[in-house]
Amino acid sequence: MNYDFLTINFFPVIGSVFLFVFIWRNSDLEKNVRIIFYALQCITLIELFTFNLEYVLPDTDCSPEWMVLVTCIGYILRPVMLYLFLMLVLRDEKQKQIKQLLLFPLLINTMFSLSGFITDIAYSYSDDKVFQRGPLGWFSHIVMIFYLLMMILLTVFRKKKNHRFEKLVVVTVALLLTLGAFMESILSNLVLLRISIVASEYFYYMFFQTQIYKDEMAQKKLEEAQKLEKLSVQVVTALAGTVDAKDSYTNGHSQRVASYSKEIALRMGKPDDFVRDIYFMGLLHDIGKIGIPDYIINKTGKLTDEEYAIIKTHPVIGAEVLKKITEMPNLYCGARWHHEHYDGKGYPDGISGEEIPLEARIIAVADAYDAMSSKRSYPDAMPQDKIRAEIVRVRGSQLDPQIVDVMLGMIDEDIHYKMKEA
Repeated sequence: MNYDFLTINFFPVIGSVFLFVFIWRNSDLEKNVRIIFYALQCITLIELFTFNLEYVLPDTDCSPEWMVLVTCIGYILRPVMLYLFLMLVLRDEKQKQIKQLLLFPLLINTMFSLSGFITDIAYSYSDDKVFQRGPLGWFSHIVMIFYLLMMILLTVFRKKKNHRFEKLVVVTVALLLTLGAFMESILSNLVLLRISIVASEYFYYMFFQTQIYKDEMAQKKLEEAQKLEKLSVQVVTALAGTVDAKDSYTNGHSQRVASYSKEIALRMGKPDDFVRDIYFMGLLHDIGKIGIPDYIINKTGKLTDEEYAIIKTHPVIGAEVLKKITEMPNLYCGARWHHEHYDGKGYPDGISGEEIPLEARIIAVADAYDAMSSKRSYPDAMPQDKIRAEIVRVRGSQLDPQIVDVMLGMIDEDIHYKMKEA
């Protein structure tokens, strides 16, 4: 074989360095894809280094064991590179069993490669450092062929279809690598395999620059955000339910207040973020009751002044709990100020008018409606006309008049008095 250090190394080294930079600068890549490409570049350079050592070491005074070590590393790394290509193909595959099965030939190949230290079944070196292939010396090549075939088959036939362009890319990568291996093994060309390896990495990387992949990532991020929001709602709803469970008279109260608050915000033309936040605030507006003794919350008779003073602390307790949720910094507003009055005669801070955050003023109206329309503080739900009259009575004193008008519109539309069942 004609060994030319510069010809063999120039393109693979320059190509790998540039690809390192491209991957580092590409913020659109998924974390797992980025890691695989980094690993491919590292393995490419290590394999190239060991490949050069195979030609340099015979001219030194090193023992044959060093030659075995270098060959062993090369035999291990080349199938690993193909396995990593497969992991790019299967990057979205949720079934871990497939990836584990594909790892099995790699492990067997590693065992055969290491066998060179104790037996010549795979390969060995004579005392004058001449390479000798054993009866199972082609096993590493068989594993590489297996992975090349799996790249094609899993791309074309697996249930979770790849995009057509990606299929074309993967098939081309497999053909490039096959051609490079053929040129090295059959035609004794040392350059083309290294060039085909780096070229394949570049070619597959091109797919991750396309709008197809970017759209795929945008859809995935949207789905993840939707799942996260759904989970957040479920967690907050469960938490609110534990608070309602403390009070035998408020089953579903937090959920209803949240729903009414959301509807009021929508009718006021508030943006989506505001509507989402006030729904969470409504769910958690009474969270401070977790710090109130059950005997006070469930007392059927009139509260003593001392007991009333204790129950009036629940807005502060709730606010302190919710302030720790830094991802939604205003979440505590509804809990702390939903008992404030528009005229300043509420608690805990005695603020008035627009000093009270809008979210808390909305929740106060929703809370007042639910208090009267459900079996809570009253023996039974009040008739709808009496609820309307009471809300009108406290308009401008206890409750914000603008928000009251929105609630009155909701009540007037609810001619069959069904809103309380929401």
